[in-house]
Amino acid sequence: MAKNKTKLEKERLEIIGNMPCYACYQDGKEVQAEVHHIRKHTGMGLRPSHFDTIPLCYEHHRTGKISVHLGKKAFIDRYGTEQDILEKVNREIEKCKQEELGIF
Repeated sequence: MAKNKTKLEKERLEIIGNMPCYACYQDGKEVQAEVHHIRKHTGMGLRPSHFDTIPLCYEHHRTGKISVHLGKKAFIDRYGTEQDILEKVNREIEKCKQEELGIF
């Protein structure tokens, strides 16, 4: 039976799903993203944490020559590791939250 997502997990997935693709954005384009879960020694049968997610379009996520699933080396060479991207995305999300709260 699937575990229900917490409020924070749902919020995170919504934020990531509403962001542009990280890779496309680096190339000067804004393309709608889908959620990519970063696998860190979880195996195929185990779902990674919903907090280890980055925004990638369908092409950079699944099908492109430069994608995390089909062209990982080329993807890393061009955009960095998934972990590097996660850290940048998390900083951007935190910055936006602070601006919403009027901290900056």
